[in-house]
Amino acid sequence: MTRLIITLMLVTLPFGIDSVLAQDANVEEPELASVLVTIQNGRKDTIRAEIYFTKTEAAAFWPAYDAYVADMQPVRDRRVKMIRRYLQAYNDGSVSEDFAVELVDEDLAIKTEMLKIRKKHLDLIRKILPPFKAARFYQLENKLDAEINGQLARDLPLIDPV
Repeated sequence: MTRLIITLMLVTLPFGIDSVLAQDANVEEPELASVLVTIQNGRKDTIRAEIYFTKTEAAAFWPAYDAYVADMQPVRDRRVKMIRRYLQAYNDGSVSEDFAVELVDEDLAIKTEMLKIRKKHLDLIRKILPPFKAARFYQLENKLDAEINGQLARDLPLIDPV
């Protein structure tokens, strides 16, 4: 698999997979699903390793985390679709000015929606965990997302000026 395909797989985590992702990647759906499950488990393992939960905290946190993941899934899928549309247009040499405007507007709409979901779930997490643990969870989410975004920044080509 190319590095960009792996990056796109990471973008979907822990938030599901869009079937479009596997189509052009020459990766079979079961293989891709296996990779995604492995990476998702890694993300959960990171949280488990970095935050010591009491039994009571864990019992409340993990269902809340699963709800967060479920709410983010459609937004992450939307982001993958946007990236795939951009790559297709870029590779076809068909990135128009209108498409460039649409791309930026869609990216900002996605980021706005993700921020709303994060805020909603952080408020819930703060009711479950003490302040330092809630903050540490938030930091971990930011750190893991920053790693994915850094990979995208390295691998996605910039729009060529006309």
